[in-house]
Amino acid sequence: MVLSLGNGRVSVIPQMVNFAMRCLLLLAASLLAFAQDRRTTAPLVFLHVTVINPGTAAVQQDQAVVVSGNRIRTVTSAKGFQVPSKSQVVDGTGQFLIPGLWDMHVHSVFGDWFPRGRDVILPLFVANGITGVRDMGGELATLLEWRSQISAGKLIGPRMVVAGPMLDGFLADGKKTRFPSSIVTMTPAQAIAAVDTLKAQHADFIKVQSEIPLDAYLAAAAEAHKVGLPFVGHVPSRVKLVEAVNAGQKSVEHLMGIFEGCSTEEDRFIKGQGNNKILMSTQDPRRCAELIKLLAQHHVWQVPTMAWGRQGSFLDSLDWKNQPLDKYVPAYWRDVTWHRFNEEMMPDIRADSLALRKQMLAAQLKMMGDMYRAGVPFLAGTDTAPGIYVMPGFSLHDELANFVEAGFTPMEALATATSNPAVFFGMKDEGAVSQGNVADLVLLRANPLDDIRNTQKIAAVAANGRFFDRAALDRMLAQVSAAAKKKE
Repeated sequence: MVLSLGNGRVSVIPQMVNFAMRCLLLLAASLLAFAQDRRTTAPLVFLHVTVINPGTAAVQQDQAVVVSGNRIRTVTSAKGFQVPSKSQVVDGTGQFLIPGLWDMHVHSVFGDWFPRGRDVILPLFVANGITGVRDMGGELATLLEWRSQISAGKLIGPRMVVAGPMLDGFLADGKKTRFPSSIVTMTPAQAIAAVDTLKAQHADFIKVQSEIPLDAYLAAAAEAHKVGLPFVGHVPSRVKLVEAVNAGQKSVEHLMGIFEGCSTEEDRFIKGQGNNKILMSTQDPRRCAELIKLLAQHHVWQVPTMAWGRQGSFLDSLDWKNQPLDKYVPAYWRDVTWHRFNEEMMPDIRADSLALRKQMLAAQLKMMGDMYRAGVPFLAGTDTAPGIYVMPGFSLHDELANFVEAGFTPMEALATATSNPAVFFGMKDEGAVSQGNVADLVLLRANPLDDIRNTQKIAAVAANGRFFDRAALDRMLAQVSAAAKKKE
């Protein structure tokens, strides 16, 4: 390259050549990464792997699992198995293949609270083996667009079942709702209109929040059933859990309503009176047993979100400066959204002694075990990203550990994030490593049935048949870290 400066001439400029070379190298690297991450037509074979299917509590050793496109084509013994020609073979010797994980309570795009969700939240799910999410409140148009791009292979992310805006009432000031991505729902007419609007906009279900009045709540539930949309979410502060059960609420989040329903002072709490000390001191075992039996009879799913529940109960001891996952957190999340959330919550947190908060945590874990043993079904969810340092993807593994602490076996805990979501949604081709199912898979280096924390030891992920080996997952995490550091 020769440049003319005035009447003089200069020879080739090394910097420009270097720049061109760097561009070519970056292009080549991008194409290589795409080639390694994209869904291929050649068969993908997991060979000599142990297959774990939580839905049937089955463990099959030395298996061959063949993926073609985005489907599992074969699950068979590896003994004598003939690998199809031109296959990509993954040696699964000493490794464990489980169905892709679901986080059943997330918020991926929540008003303007969590910018960069596309580049941070979505890939963090996949990098942690979460291949499906139930988004419990967000900007519907954006979520549907992301879902379309993920399905087309243009965007890395989990499959998404989405609510869109939540139905909620005004706070005490009568001027605003507590959260973004909400539809004001104070009357039955507003409730019916909100449900019909969300149905027309292709929401998958209806999510209710805490401030919706009883009459509006009941109208929303009836309209949701009428138009064929599942009705889920909070048990509003002015609604009894038994009323939510009778209204046909399909899932209850955060163990809401159960402790109030077990209390001899339930009416007092419905009126907005009482406190946690009174709540814990008025639990009636007889009332509780009857209420749990009702939940089991009506098959009301519980999503306890203990990953956020236990974190939020002890926010006053959170070390903000020493968080190992902080490199994945955009500054706006930490310094604006989470900071504001922390300030709003702190007065209520500090109103209870540390001893009382520990008592409540123990009671919640015991309640989970009691409900499960009585036949109440459970789903794993985290409330990421609104939960402070409840990180997308990573926190689901913490939630599985919470289930084990509550008395679930590791296999039963795995079911809450694999086979149970498939049952909840009525998906016949999800939640199991089985022929014909969607190829949502997680390959683990260690047995999760020995230690549930082994779900974090991820060797590879297949998301809708799109394969990411450990190197690709590490690149994904590095890209998330870079995206998080970008200035607003």
